[in-house]
Parts: sequence; C-alpha cells; structure tokens
Amino acid sequence: MRLSHSYSSIKLFENCPLRYYRQRITKEVDDEGGEASKYGERIHALLENRLKGSGLPTEAAQYEPLCQSVEKLARQGELYIEKELVLNDNLTPTGWWDADAWLRSKLDVLVIVGNDAVVMDWKTGRRNADQFQMQIFAAQVFKHFPEVQRVKTSLVWLKTMEMDTNQYNRSNVNAVWAEIMKRIQRIHDAYEHGNWPARPSGLCRYCPCRHDCDYARV
Repeated sequence: MRLSHSYSSIKLFENCPLRYYRQRITKEVDDEGGEASKYGERIHALLENRLKGSGLPTEAAQYEPLCQSVEKLARQGELYIEKELVLNDNLTPTGWWDADAWLRSKLDVLVIVGNDAVVMDWKTGRRNADQFQMQIFAAQVFKHFPEVQRVKTSLVWLKTMEMDTNQYNRSNVNAVWAEIMKRIQRIHDAYEHGNWPARPSGLCRYCPCRHDCDYARV
C-alpha cells in the first residue's frame, strides 16, 4: 500500500494511531463529520464563492471586510482560491489524483506578489495556533513557486477575527522539511511494524470508531 499524507492525516495519526489505522489503512471506518465540521465546510464554501464573485448570505455577512482585504491584496499580484498543491516523495510537484501523489495541501487563499506569498487558512473552531499546518503550506509553496522567497501565513479565526501569523524564508526551509519528514517517518515506521496503539483522550467522544473501540474514553 502506498501511503500519502496531508496535515490532517498526520494530525490524525498523532492524535490516535489506531484511529488512523482504521480510517486510512483498513478503511473500515468512515468519518462523516459532526455538526461543527459541517458548519466549517459550509462557511469555507461561502467564502470561496464570495472570492470567486458571489455575494455573502446573512450568516456570513460579517466576513465581507475580510474578503475585501483579500481582494485588495490580490490586486497587487495573483490570487488562488482553494489552491491544490501536491508533491511526490521526491518533493516534485505532481497532480492531486496522480499515482505518485505523496503530500497534498489545499490552501484556502494564496496570493503571489513578486517574490512574496501570502497564505490564509480559515478556521471556524476554537483558537489553537498549531503552526505545523502552515509550515507544510509554506514548504509546499516554495516547491511550486520557485520565485517565491518569503511566505507569510495567517491562521484566521473567524469567530473572533483574530489571526496567528508567521513568516517563512526560503533560506530556512530545510529546517521546516526536516520537521515534516520526521513526523511523516513515524507513520511509515508504524506501517512497517504494524504498530497502531490507541491513544485515548478527550477527542474520543468525536471519534467515529468510539462505538466499538475498547480504549475509547467517552
């Protein structure tokens, strides 16, 4: 079996290797998502449509200034919405559904302005400034856009309109890749040795495996 990765799949493994195994290796469990994830998907779709030219409905009207700020920035360069970035295991760009797809990322907003890139990711949940996702996004941008020397990333918390920002420089990207590779290697080691321990936590109550898991903490 060929393993492929994304930020969400890496976090899935780190939160609970057994859940990762059942969802992504045996595929015996399908995560249909709860109300919070469905709400997040709906808001993402509304923002995507707005930036593609549609209006915002009442439930998302408060995000109009945010969309206008993205459009203002985009006038200086090129705007990509829901941009798919994919690398094979040689870290060479490939297609989303290509057989050699190894690391996939989908960026809510990407703006390229000369040698600079801006990445924004919409968040509808509770604020948790995990920068690993943005490290992956920045590393992907450097591979897909050779002219880019700096990537500014922002996690945008839509409930409070707070932002967690960071900047990555091409000169330091090797350290970012070292961290990404280290975390992916743990998944490959688990696969090689068939070692998928449960990791009970407060997340068990949201897990699609909880009803027949001997370790679920509910």
